[in-house]
Amino acid sequence: MKALRLFALLSILLSLLNYPASAVEFKENNLPIVIEAQKLSYNDSEKVAIYTGNVIAQRGNTVMKGDKLTVYFDKTGKFIEKIEVTGNVYIEDPRGKGWCDKLTYYPVQEKLVLEGNAKLQQDKNTVLGDRIVAYKEGRILVEGIKQKVKTVIYPEGKVGESFRP
Repeated sequence: MKALRLFALLSILLSLLNYPASAVEFKENNLPIVIEAQKLSYNDSEKVAIYTGNVIAQRGNTVMKGDKLTVYFDKTGKFIEKIEVTGNVYIEDPRGKGWCDKLTYYPVQEKLVLEGNAKLQQDKNTVLGDRIVAYKEGRILVEGIKQKVKTVIYPEGKVGESFRP
């Protein structure tokens, strides 16, 4: 059960740009996304915005940090096809934290991919892998390409208490 809550962190991360499914989500999805960086470069012909240097992206209580954040728009320039964050990637939400070398978000598929030394942590519980793929509906895939997948779960409660799901 505790492991499932760890994966709830991924749902939060996916909510960065998702469409609302309820009144509560609608309120949260109306929050602005604020991006700060040392430099912004936009190429209108390629429909790509590149933020570099101490990048911080925040929406509500969710914060993403990295060396570079790239936003790929569709041909019209109105819709986001994908977002990539590279270099010292860190993401934090009130319910957990994550680290990786590269994070890619696909809004249409509602898919989040953490690659290279991927790690998610909630309290002391941790999931590690070379690649973590998460979907909004809660499906998750953790892959160990160069190393084994590792999950560390600390039980709740006091010693001697029985576990009840």
